Amino acid sequence: MSELKVPFDRSKTWPLGLVIGLNLIPVIGVLFWGWSAFALIVLYWLENLVVGVRTLASMVANAAVTGGVNWIGALFFGAFFTVHYGLFCFGHGIFVMALFGGSFYGDSIIDLGGAVSKLFETQTNLLIGFASIVAWQVVQLVRFVAGGQVRRTNVVELMGSPYPRVIVLHITIIFGGFLLMLLNQPVGGILVLALLKMGYDVADVLRDPKPKAEAADGVVNASAGAPPR
Repeated sequence: MSELKVPFDRSKTWPLGLVIGLNLIPVIGVLFWGWSAFALIVLYWLENLVVGVRTLASMVANAAVTGGVNWIGALFFGAFFTVHYGLFCFGHGIFVMALFGGSFYGDSIIDLGGAVSKLFETQTNLLIGFASIVAWQVVQLVRFVAGGQVRRTNVVELMGSPYPRVIVLHITIIFGGFLLMLLNQPVGGILVLALLKMGYDVADVLRDPKPKAEAADGVVNASAGAPPR
C-alpha cells in the first residue's frame, strides 16, 4: 500500500525560514537577555500596532491597483479602521499594563507611550525584537503585493483581517502571561510563550494562499484538461 504524501508548496520555504528566524529573536531575548513575560507581552502588543499600519498600507495598495471608486472605499474604511482598531489596541494596551505593568505605567495607566519607553530602557535589546516584528510585517506587505493577492481582495475584507488574529493569539498570550506571573515568571514558561507565538506565525504562513502565478497556472492546466491543483 503506497504512502500518501501531502504536497508542500515550495514557494513557502523562504517565508517559513524567515519567520522562524525572526521569531528566534524573542527566544534569544528570554534565554540570554533576560526578557520578562511582561516584555514579551508588550512586544506582541506593539506588533498589533504594526499589523494595523500594514493593514492600512494593504488597503491603499488594493485601491492603487484596482483604481476607480475603490479609492473612496479605501479612504472611508481606512479612516474607520484607524479609529476603531486604534481604540481596540488602546484598550488592549491599558488592560496589559493594568494586569502586568506594575510600576511601568507610573502616574497614569493611560500613558502607554511612557510605559513602553521605560520598558525599552530597562530590557536589554528589546528594540531588536521590535525591529524583527516590523521587518516581518514589511515582508508580509511585499508578499501581499508581489504575490497578486492585492488584486484578489477588497478593502472591507482587509479591514476585518487583523481582528481574528488579535483576539485568538492575544487571549492565549495574556492567559499564559497571567499564569507565568502567578508562577513567578519561570524562564521555561516565558520561553514556551515565545515558542507559542512562533508556532502561530508558522501556521499563519502555511495558511497563506498560493502566489498569483501558481494560481494562474492551475487555471491554465484546468482549461487544457489537466486536473486543477
